[in-house]
Amino acid sequence: MIPHSKVSVKSAGRGVAWKVVAFVAVFAIMASLAVLREGRLFGHSFAAEKETPGIVRKGDSYVINTSDAGKGFTGYAGPVPVEIYVTGGRIDSVRPLPNSETPGFFARLEEEGLVSAWDGKTLREAASMRMDAVSGATYSSDAFIGNVRAGVALALESDVSDSVDTATAPGKAWKLAIVLTVILCGAVVPLFVHNKRYRIVQEILNVGVLGFWAGCFIDYAMMLKFFSSTPVFTLASVITVALLVVGLIFPLFGKSNWYCAWICPFGSLQELAGRLTPSKMRIGRKWMRFLDGFRQALWVVLMLLLYAGWGAGWIDYEIFSGFVVESASWIVLAAGGLFIVLSLFINRPFCRFVCPTGTLLKQL
Repeated sequence: MIPHSKVSVKSAGRGVAWKVVAFVAVFAIMASLAVLREGRLFGHSFAAEKETPGIVRKGDSYVINTSDAGKGFTGYAGPVPVEIYVTGGRIDSVRPLPNSETPGFFARLEEEGLVSAWDGKTLREAASMRMDAVSGATYSSDAFIGNVRAGVALALESDVSDSVDTATAPGKAWKLAIVLTVILCGAVVPLFVHNKRYRIVQEILNVGVLGFWAGCFIDYAMMLKFFSSTPVFTLASVITVALLVVGLIFPLFGKSNWYCAWICPFGSLQELAGRLTPSKMRIGRKWMRFLDGFRQALWVVLMLLLYAGWGAGWIDYEIFSGFVVESASWIVLAAGGLFIVLSLFINRPFCRFVCPTGTLLKQL
């Protein structure tokens, strides 16, 4: 007879080996999708960059030239084109291009704070800004504002708008630090604290801070952005890595579905809603098998759509985007509301029977 301890060790070894294989498979899926859809893997280009007239890509940054897009906006002496520098979906700076205005014109705009007014703004924030012309130079400053708006509009119509990382949404370092703290609490504290009250506190933080306040979560859009972009060390990138470590690396150490159980804001929102009604609907085994099979079949179909490139836009409508209410589709908001209502009667219905991101993570 083989000692039970040796059998246990062998079984554990096989389990770890399968988890490593699963991790490699998931990594390969996301890496191949990044190459196929974005043409890049960790910043290395595998395809010719898509060119949009007036937009030049430089690494992970973009330069928008308004010579054509803003030619309808002219000052006293003619066109006043500008270049708009964008990184991570935010405007770094706006710089004037050669023009026929008086030499002191842009110096005047800089003194009035008009040139730097867009610095640090997201493209959508810049598009909604209401700027007043500079007194004494109304005509030309209106032309300058018009050029910036034309450049921002051009950027929003192109892939530049896709460069926004949800993890940078809070903006300020102290906000990002709070977000990272909440993620680390969900990742580490439950390893040592087994308390129902703490779980409720963590769920509230996940929904309030990670969800509605910061819009930080794992979804396919976020993973594709991570796998296609050049690695950079910023607090925002640390947040992204922290989420992916919990989602992809923790399962290698026996903590499967840790992200889904302890950090995912929509999972937490469903669980909080479910606490309002202690008794839940009982689902028979046949229905459970059917619904689980539906989730897996749906995942396969959605992955095939991503690889085929037809219908791949579904990644922009994952239900997590509903936390960014101001930009969320009404379809996403309606679907999110429906699943929250269902959570009153069924434990985590979206997580258990639909979630494509969760299905990927469950492979680990």
